[in-house]
Amino acid sequence: MVANRHTCCICHEPRHPVEKHHIDEDPSNNVWENLAVLCRNCHGLVTAKSSLGSRYAKGEVLAYKRAWEKRCAEVGAEEIESPVEEIHETKLIEGSENEEYPFDMDEGDELVFSLDANDFLDVVICDEDDIDEWSEAEHDEESPLPDCYWSRTGVMEGEYAFVAPEEGRYVLLLVNWDDEATEVTVDAAVWEAEEK
Repeated sequence: MVANRHTCCICHEPRHPVEKHHIDEDPSNNVWENLAVLCRNCHGLVTAKSSLGSRYAKGEVLAYKRAWEKRCAEVGAEEIESPVEEIHETKLIEGSENEEYPFDMDEGDELVFSLDANDFLDVVICDEDDIDEWSEAEHDEESPLPDCYWSRTGVMEGEYAFVAPEEGRYVLLLVNWDDEATEVTVDAAVWEAEEK
């Protein structure tokens, strides 16, 4: 993701969640040359099974990947916008547990993230202090989530964005109320505030 500036190698649109695509369509083949960074929209176009020709050929994806990675390596940060912090991982959240992703953000910075889980999660963005207070209290599915700036309940997948109202340490909190473990893929990037 870093070599691609957390940006899709096809559309080059910054500030969109990205995911890795296996060019040869073999998910066990994780060699670098087989992995392309795509936004969800382009990933859908690449993997579409359509008679209308919207599907990209493997060679086209590989060409886009190579050209974009070459450009990213050759130019400075001032020419291609890059996130200040990023996370991409697949994780198992045990039943009745939660996972925290802290981010230091300045006023106006944007946290852009996507989630893809195999069961429902509640998603919250709040202050680190609110997490600490909430974690120490007894809570269950009926109790409120921590005080927060942003929340969604019953999330399995989606793309989201949050703009920091002030400088601080913000936490992306994923809560699994279920008794069973839930696997989730998280792609998150913090982008500096856009100049006005």
